[in-house]
Amino acid sequence: MIRPKTPCEIARDTAMEKVGLGVYVPTCDNDGQYTPEQCRASTGYCWCVNSSGQKIPGTETPPGTARINCATQNATIRPKTPCERARDDVINGLIGAFTPTCDAAGQYTPEQCWGSTGQCWCVNSSGRKIPGTETLPGTARINCSTQTGVENYKPTRTGHSFTENDEPPLADSSSEEDKPEESEPCTSTDDDSSLAGQEQVVAPGLATPPNNTGEDPTILDPDSDSSLPVPGDSGGAAAKSDS
Repeated sequence: MIRPKTPCEIARDTAMEKVGLGVYVPTCDNDGQYTPEQCRASTGYCWCVNSSGQKIPGTETPPGTARINCATQNATIRPKTPCERARDDVINGLIGAFTPTCDAAGQYTPEQCWGSTGQCWCVNSSGRKIPGTETLPGTARINCSTQTGVENYKPTRTGHSFTENDEPPLADSSSEEDKPEESEPCTSTDDDSSLAGQEQVVAPGLATPPNNTGEDPTILDPDSDSSLPVPGDSGGAAAKSDS
């Protein structure tokens, strides 16, 4: 006589008909009841269930960790914690996605790791990553139990650590000694007396500095003591013809 399928057998057969990797297939005993321990073959995660196949919170074990004796577990079901809900959503989703790690009480463990990348980091009690705690594969891991939550995280800058009383510097907060000296506005004048006592710079080859009279400066011939007029100077041409 063929007996009707049990809920476990129905769930198992339905899962086996699905196409795709990573599908969780329930395990049933010879009587068609859920075995106390259930595992997902694609991820290696295992957990304990009650007689109805409901997961007992706090009994999940990641791959490579010690398994829980599900026969000794209390089957009382408590509401899932945020960590457990987030973890279960990922477990039932894509392979390779980050899966949160929860402790026996359903809380986020201080250290979280991404199995597919090997990256690890510290989190606070809400599961939020604490900045500056990320470690790459093959590097030294941080002791997350000594880290404070992200709400207490303080950035640092070279040569100074921020404290509770620190505030970002304001645009006008520079001290008086740091401010550059203000220079007097530069004004021009045609009065030659304003240049009195000042040394005038003479360009190479010029006997006198340029002036504002419109006259060409006298050019000195470095090989002669005589002065040569600037080309185009009619006065210089006349002097040459007289000689």
